[in-house]
Amino acid sequence: MVQKMSGTWRRHCASAGVVCLTGLAPAALAQRGVQINTNAQGQDIVGDAANEPTFAVSPVDPNQIVVGWRQFPTINSDSRYAGYAYSSDGGLTWTNGGVQQGPPGYQNPEQSDPMVKVNAQGVFYYWSEVFRPNYAQWIYQSTDGGETWSVPDPIEDPTNGDKPWLAIDNTGGMGDGHLYGGWNHFTLGGYCYVESTDGGRTWTPSVRIADAGGTQWMLHMVVGPEGEVYAAWKNYGQNAIFITKSINAKDANVPTTFDAFGGGGRNGLDIRIDASNDPGFLNINPTGYHQMFLGVDSSGGPRHGWVYALWPDKRRDTADLYFARSADGGFTWETGIRVNDDGPGAIQWMPSMSVAPNGRIDVFWFDTRNSSGHQVPWSELFYSYSTDGGTTWASSQQVSEAFDTTLGWPQQDKIGDYMESVSDATGANVIYPATYNGGQDLWFMRVEPFQVNVSALVGGQRGSVSVAGARPSEPIWLAATFQGLGSTYIPQLNVTLNLDHPFQVGAMKTTDADGGAAWNLPVPRQGSGRTLWFQALQRESASNVAEATIE
Repeated sequence: MVQKMSGTWRRHCASAGVVCLTGLAPAALAQRGVQINTNAQGQDIVGDAANEPTFAVSPVDPNQIVVGWRQFPTINSDSRYAGYAYSSDGGLTWTNGGVQQGPPGYQNPEQSDPMVKVNAQGVFYYWSEVFRPNYAQWIYQSTDGGETWSVPDPIEDPTNGDKPWLAIDNTGGMGDGHLYGGWNHFTLGGYCYVESTDGGRTWTPSVRIADAGGTQWMLHMVVGPEGEVYAAWKNYGQNAIFITKSINAKDANVPTTFDAFGGGGRNGLDIRIDASNDPGFLNINPTGYHQMFLGVDSSGGPRHGWVYALWPDKRRDTADLYFARSADGGFTWETGIRVNDDGPGAIQWMPSMSVAPNGRIDVFWFDTRNSSGHQVPWSELFYSYSTDGGTTWASSQQVSEAFDTTLGWPQQDKIGDYMESVSDATGANVIYPATYNGGQDLWFMRVEPFQVNVSALVGGQRGSVSVAGARPSEPIWLAATFQGLGSTYIPQLNVTLNLDHPFQVGAMKTTDADGGAAWNLPVPRQGSGRTLWFQALQRESASNVAEATIE
């Protein structure tokens, strides 16, 4: 039943119970971003391949961005090296630095699985796994925004294993500046842990932290707001995602233990987050693994300390994005939350998740929902976000042009296992691999979320609702409901609202050149004490949901 109200709160399609929308205009979504791996003239390097981008943004100067990746000299080669580039203008332009020099004692070693992070003082770190002639883990550092790099320090050499990850404590607390890492250590039989308390110069010996046995891949690590360290990975043998936690890693005077969830196992207990249901090797990335991601809310707000997990999952169809959250520091988890909003059949894969300082959760991924007619599914980069800890997600938004992920494969036959995003208070930066030029290249893009904000609402007075981050100079509508959260498809705009029985509020607007719009609305006097949920929408795009109670 459609909510019956008066005036501007009642404009609706009574027959369908949905927002009444007219005068539709086509969306202008297609874009690429800025290519990173170019030559000195800014032109594409024909015949090479680049994938698995990882990057960091300096907290001292957000215009400084450093990216690392796997650089293949030709698509016919299985050899890979430690590529890097840097930007000093927030990603508008890039300098391709080439590849890192090999560690001491190595002659032109192959390097893989890069990881780039930055500390609170703006020092960048580049973790690189020597892949051939043997396995070894090394780390470089740069104090000038990625222009020059130190001779690398050994993390562990020789060693064995694969798929490392790196996290840095930037909390300003006892462990500020500590570096934490790990990889799937074949000798130890699972994921191991190492740490450095002197800026990466020396490292502790590797110690296994995985409790449950089984084949383990795709480690991810994050540092919480109190300096706690979380590590999670996929256990393929047990079809599960496990997480472990240390609360004393920040204290350099005691040995680090991962026993925050209880004693036992090899180094404390691991908590099972959920089934992983890994999609396996898909024809769009046939030898590619599927990275999972962790995130922590460090906002100081109502969800401070909440822990989040994201991964691709085949429980519903070939692959969706599933999300889990813990409000008690990882002890218990709410699971089964799906991020993407399409029907069954499409493939959502290679996601990235990052949490903004204000608690907003940003998610990017590759999506095949628009690939009908292609023999091999094409993909586009999609984006969604949540401002309420994952309870609701903004409608999935296409943010890139379509591309064929099977073009320009190196001999290794994949476009990589991961990409990364970095969030700030107003938006998110993402670097992703794509094949627009016929080979694998890296592209930088900034996306600012489509958000609605509501002023205090007082019965009998006028209230303000504003929108930021929408597509500029295009029609926009405002919807509301008294019924709460739900799912309502708006066929005229090909978008799903997160509202139950929404109705249109106010007139259609046209956003300004910055993607903003505002409504000044009379608030019904008889609504005092009732709660309203608002959401703004454009073609194929919807904002977050904002909740307000009429005074």
